[in-house]
Amino acid sequence: MAKYQGGIPFTYGPLAYFLKNRIYLGEMHHGGKWFKGEHEAIVDRETFDRVQQLLKSAATQRKVKRSESGASLMGKLYDDRGNLMSPSFSRKNGVRYRFYVSSALLRGRKDKAGSVRRIAAGEIEGAVEEAVRGKLDMADASGQAITDWIERVVLRDTQIRVTVNAKDSDSPAPTIEIPWTSNKPSFDCVPAHSEHKPDPKLVQAIVRAHAWLADLKNGRFSSVEELAATAKLHAKVVRQALRFAFLAPGLIRAILEGRHAAGVTLLRIPKTLPLTWSAHEQMLG
Repeated sequence: MAKYQGGIPFTYGPLAYFLKNRIYLGEMHHGGKWFKGEHEAIVDRETFDRVQQLLKSAATQRKVKRSESGASLMGKLYDDRGNLMSPSFSRKNGVRYRFYVSSALLRGRKDKAGSVRRIAAGEIEGAVEEAVRGKLDMADASGQAITDWIERVVLRDTQIRVTVNAKDSDSPAPTIEIPWTSNKPSFDCVPAHSEHKPDPKLVQAIVRAHAWLADLKNGRFSSVEELAATAKLHAKVVRQALRFAFLAPGLIRAILEGRHAAGVTLLRIPKTLPLTWSAHEQMLG
């Protein structure tokens, strides 16, 4: 089945638009109001009203779930193209990871998203809270008290711009500009909580890489191609896997103890591994 019909992705945004469209009731929109149209309705009102109730109920449930997630910037964080960045989370190996993602990305419209499409929740929340706390001289204030002062946060690839509530109605809302860069090793998620459980696939990959490297050094295999043939793998796969043998000792230790950043995964290391060990250490998160 085709992913697109008429050039529009059938994500929840367009589908919600269809379900709320009163044209199907035989109505027409003009001047902000709906009027009886000349065309015949194709949906009866009882069905239409029932669908609206279900949509409202689902929206309420989503708000409750997001509130329970502890996303302090919910409804306040935007990308630099004006898209609201919604809180979300994923779970892997018993660890829950929180992040914010551009609503444009959620709707399948990557070209409409800002320069930063998603950000680890802990990273953005911590940076904003620290900046606002210092700006308003609220060293002893709770995190919730700090959040109440925040009006809007705009995330750019080089800067976080925070607008805080004015102390009185006659004063302009002050802004805080926080230097920030997405060029550093950046992963989509930061653990919300962790029991420091090692990723068994990562550990296995490291052990295998060191074993393969030892076999090449001691002459058991004369080349990567011979090793790949024995392992019944493509040589390119073996070369990528061997990179795990050259991780910085600190990063290996963190992986074995389960302290590495969420983005340090089996799939991403071969593609994102920098050359220097000092850069590897930054991947600890």
